Amino acid sequence: MAQTESLWPRLAELPLVVESCEYERLHALLAHEFQRVTTHVRLLGGGADGLGEDVSVHVEDGTSLHEARPTLPLAGEWTLAGFCEHLAMLDPWPKPPEWEAARGYRNWAFESAALDLALRQAGRALHDVLGIEPRSVRFVNSLGLGEQPSIEHLRRRLARSPACTSSSTRKPPGPPHSSTRSRRLARSTRSTSKASTAWR
Repeated sequence: MAQTESLWPRLAELPLVVESCEYERLHALLAHEFQRVTTHVRLLGGGADGLGEDVSVHVEDGTSLHEARPTLPLAGEWTLAGFCEHLAMLDPWPKPPEWEAARGYRNWAFESAALDLALRQAGRALHDVLGIEPRSVRFVNSLGLGEQPSIEHLRRRLARSPACTSSSTRKPPGPPHSSTRSRRLARSTRSTSKASTAWR
């Protein structure tokens, strides 16, 4: 079996100018009243900006980027590869994270912001630099209906993004009238019965 060619060499030499870095708190209320908090990392330079998102911290405990706001020596003229190598030598954590994988997630926030900025500074799209043809993206998002099952959040999503479709596989847990809820779900989301909730 032939090995898949790495696309990294096509990105590594992109020029990058970083002048400053900003952090912004993001939050969203998810199912079961769970509030998810993340941080936007914004790198600025050459009249453009690039965004990444740090998802390493699930609760605000003083270690999130928008709380700690570490001052990192990121300014300068780089290649994308040189910036990533430099970043790997820095520690953006005020104290060690609870789990080691979080270090990778946080670095990826800066690396993705750097890639975004480098592409904007070059005036090129990612697929152009990689030399590939873009194709439509499909993904699956499995959603619960909540402790008191309701399809209202599905309706809100469809109202925001009419091009989305959904399909429902399982009957919602609950009393016998849940079959009625399944029929309402099918009608309101223009769905067909399948094995999971899928969004395309």
